[in-house]
Amino acid sequence: MSFAADIERWTRKVKVANEAVFSGVVAETKNSIVFGSPLTGAPGQVVADVRGGELRASWQVEFETPTRALISTSVPWAQQNEDGVARPGGGPYEQRAAIGGRWNVALTRRGFANIVADVCNRLGFR
Repeated sequence: MSFAADIERWTRKVKVANEAVFSGVVAETKNSIVFGSPLTGAPGQVVADVRGGELRASWQVEFETPTRALISTSVPWAQQNEDGVARPGGGPYEQRAAIGGRWNVALTRRGFANIVADVCNRLGFR
């Protein structure tokens, strides 16, 4: 084996590892937002909102590039649930579901390093 072949093999290995970490982090991030996670402290989206679980079911992942993913929802009142402020009245938002809660995106962002570390540990990258 030549040095060039060793470098090529190592480069392929790093690329595969990077893709595995990225896809794992995206999946775990979405799961934290939707279902909650002990890694982030997010409670997950409400299970049975007044529209039958529409918010929880609406979250989607779009891979914009091989290294960029967008996790989003098209539910217009998702921000109300996230920050606990009713719109347009501005008063408190009333959550009627017993399971799930608010600040899922914010808590997931705050705990993002924990997600990355957990995915890397599960894949054997310590």
